[in-house]
Amino acid sequence: MSFPVIPQNLSISAMRSSGYRDTAHALAELIDNAIQAGEDSEIRTEIEVICLDETSAEGRRQTSRIAVYDNACGMDPDLLRKALQFGNGSRLDKAHHRGIGKFGMGLPNSSISQCKRVDVWTWREGLVHHAYLDVQEIQDGKMADVPEPQPSEIPSEWMSLIAGNIQEHGTLVVWSKLDRISWKQSTTLLRHTEFISGRVYRHFINEKTVRIRLAAYENRTRAAVYESFVRPNDPLYLMPGTNAPEPFNQEPAFVPFGQPLILHVACGGVEHPVTIIASICKPEARLLGGGKAIGQHAQKNQGISVVRSRRELELNHSFTISYDTRERWWGIEVQFDPGLDDVFGVTNNKQFATGFTRLSMEEDAEAEGLKLKDYHERLQADHDPRLAMYRISREIEKLLDSMRAQVKKMREGGRNQAATERTESEAEQAATDSVARRRERVGDTGRSDKDEHAPASERTSALTAGIVQDGVGEDKAQALAVNYVTKKIKFRFRHADVSGFNVFDVSTTGGVILVTLNTRHPVHARIFEALQGEEGPEAHYARQVLSLVAAWARMEDEAPSDKQRRTLEEIRFDWGRMAMDFFEVEN
Repeated sequence: MSFPVIPQNLSISAMRSSGYRDTAHALAELIDNAIQAGEDSEIRTEIEVICLDETSAEGRRQTSRIAVYDNACGMDPDLLRKALQFGNGSRLDKAHHRGIGKFGMGLPNSSISQCKRVDVWTWREGLVHHAYLDVQEIQDGKMADVPEPQPSEIPSEWMSLIAGNIQEHGTLVVWSKLDRISWKQSTTLLRHTEFISGRVYRHFINEKTVRIRLAAYENRTRAAVYESFVRPNDPLYLMPGTNAPEPFNQEPAFVPFGQPLILHVACGGVEHPVTIIASICKPEARLLGGGKAIGQHAQKNQGISVVRSRRELELNHSFTISYDTRERWWGIEVQFDPGLDDVFGVTNNKQFATGFTRLSMEEDAEAEGLKLKDYHERLQADHDPRLAMYRISREIEKLLDSMRAQVKKMREGGRNQAATERTESEAEQAATDSVARRRERVGDTGRSDKDEHAPASERTSALTAGIVQDGVGEDKAQALAVNYVTKKIKFRFRHADVSGFNVFDVSTTGGVILVTLNTRHPVHARIFEALQGEEGPEAHYARQVLSLVAAWARMEDEAPSDKQRRTLEEIRFDWGRMAMDFFEVEN
């Protein structure tokens, strides 16, 4: 008697529940294959998703078959047979881990999650071959192996519905015996597919290397029921020509928030880049409010877009404040390549990055009962992938602190901006003079000093972007940035929410040391809020405290190594936590 580890009839049933969110995400697997197959082509990859509807005697339409056509390179018989085998494919070897594909599960997994039969016709140089999988035949024990592909022809019924010119190479996948699709009517299914695929493949569509057509026909009459070409759906709202509501379908509703941040993460002895791009809504979009079309559209795209090889995996919500409706007014995209799949925890259906989540090393070290330094050393010794995610998470939190503060200001207004600018500019100039005297003695030892050699236009652009993030208009922000560069001002003070216990945070941009005074910390209410009022004894006192803050910021800037800089950051964090207790008692 045979006792297989996984009985065939049971395993196929289990594999049908493969974790696809819905039919739109299952179709994305076939689109992935088409884009990957057309990657090296000199022509644009044309993809068509076509539904055929049957009309019942009662006049109710329901999708009976779904086809996905592409004009990419097609497959030879051997590759076709592998493509229908679970866990096989042409990109399983690490040497081929590039682009969208990798796992060898897409075609069979996505197909049987939606239907009981999948047929594939594929051709190269005009030679067509056909193969199929049938769930019922597998369950009945009639299909133990993937059938050997047979010479065939492209079915004429589908050829007549394909809008593009059929090339000498391509693939047609047809789902029939549909029993698990999310939406029974083709129009509903395709509208959901348009929204999802527009976001998942926005970079390819925007670059015009891929075009996706969606269409539905009544099977008996072949009358067109629906037709559309997928437009980009950009959750950062920076692309023109998208599916956002007017007028933001032609002009972006958001603006970039600073410059893209590139982190280098080691995995398997190789460093890979992780790029973090942020955007924030334009004031005119924010003023329309969440109830308007742009607000409702942005709510559907709320979260952090996790993008692998230019293809979105998911919108992650671990960083968002679920009850705050203002979260829709910022966007963040995190880009990485397949070399970091283990760090990001990419699932085989490419719908999730399970390793990407909000993490706090301080919180986790405390939960483990360890000092931050000891916890960090343990992670390093274990080669824990969370070490990279802690770093990524921290940078995202910094961005969110700044963006949330700016979004909040778009509605607030009213504070005495002139008095604040006057008080802070005096403190910035005093700190700049102090650093200039120090540089005469010790030289240009600060990390920010090296950036002063960059072209003035480049420094101005970086500073302008940061000032715009604080709610200042573009023209005024540029004028202020020019002032920083031409007058060689070394410090810039700003007020914003900062996560954690820090009294203030330190970073650099355009050769300027940026000091963010944490509005969440009780020290801010007791000391630094005086900078935001009229001139007086309290403002004078606050400026003196700013000189101490500037001295610390310069000490971090002059730290001779990254390790020493991290140590100073940890001390600043612990000191801020201690100060939290002292100021709470005083209050």
